Amino acid sequence: MRRITQRLSGEVARELFAARDAGAGEQQQLMVLAHALGHTYFRADGQRAHGVHITDVEFADFSIG
Repeated sequence: MRRITQRLSGEVARELFAARDAGAGEQQQLMVLAHALGHTYFRADGQRAHGVHITDVEFADFSIG
């Protein structure tokens, strides 16, 4: 298990709200979040670690700032 503190783009928030508004369940929304975290944190927006994928999110805490 790894604790990740990562700033995500507004595009991720838009994707999460769109998924919620389209009726996506919690698991589907967590997949959107996991994909965004994997892309931003592990792959540095496509610059490294292309084979790493986040498969599970246990807890998420959000703030705007």
